[in-house]
Amino acid sequence: MEEAGHVAPTLALLFVLTCILIGIATQYFLSFVPVPYTALLFVSSRQHRSRFFRKHFSRFVLFCASCQDAILQVFGLGIGLFQAVPHNADAFTDTLKLWMGMDPHLLLLIFLPTIGFSKAIGQEPHLLRKNWGQILTLAWPGVVVSFLLIGVFAKYFLPYNWTWPQALLFGAMLAATDPVAVVAVLQSVGASEKLTNVIDGESLVNDGSSLVIFLVLQQFVQGYSLSAGEIVVSFVHLALLGAAIGLGFGLVTSFWLACIFNNPCLEIVLTFGAAYACYFVSEELAGASGLLAVVVMGFSMSVLGGRQIMNRIKTEMHTFWE
Repeated sequence: MEEAGHVAPTLALLFVLTCILIGIATQYFLSFVPVPYTALLFVSSRQHRSRFFRKHFSRFVLFCASCQDAILQVFGLGIGLFQAVPHNADAFTDTLKLWMGMDPHLLLLIFLPTIGFSKAIGQEPHLLRKNWGQILTLAWPGVVVSFLLIGVFAKYFLPYNWTWPQALLFGAMLAATDPVAVVAVLQSVGASEKLTNVIDGESLVNDGSSLVIFLVLQQFVQGYSLSAGEIVVSFVHLALLGAAIGLGFGLVTSFWLACIFNNPCLEIVLTFGAAYACYFVSEELAGASGLLAVVVMGFSMSVLGGRQIMNRIKTEMHTFWE
């Protein structure tokens, strides 16, 4: 029973159910559009260079993009019309209030460790051994160059009168790339596995590297004055200590997996718990980067621990994490 002024906790399931249904319906209807949405945007931005594109292909681009936008708008309109239902008309509003009242850090900590670990352990070991140099080059020097350029742009071209620490902090927030759509397109068109591995692996590491840069710059924005030595110590503490903790957890977990024989359920639960333990130890106990720790843990287990897992169990484990 629902008391006056009290929202039943079970209404939280309504939001989850709605999101699942919208996701299923969107994925189904957009499967009829042959061109990825990101490709549509790119082509439409370039179509002015050709009269043929201007006259013919631009219409197709706009039609496909409009179909995708229309589908999403229909779902949004449906959610709004749901409020007009006479019986329990405020049900969806109540479920939104339940989720909006939740501490956002809770959702972050529930999903972030497993997302970082699952993407890292899913990498092909032989490709990681070949491409680790390129991945680290793009993830660290590449991110530094990116956040510096964004910071300079924000300082001189955005009308906010930011100080240098604020502008660079803004650059650190935007420096990390999110190539989910790019990797999906590369896989669908059968692109080189090496290229896909470099882009996917770099996106994992640069999340941690940009977060480390963000945390260092955040101290300046908050009014702390750090010397050059303190900046280096803080950077090393956040980055290298987190990576070392992740490597340690990866080695220990791989050794533990080698001691378990033909028990896929236990091995999956072990990796699941190890991901959360690694994040907790790095972030809470050591004060380092938890995200970088779980990514390094996943990489190390992919390269070193894969040999300790039987092929059948390895397939089941990767299926679970995928």
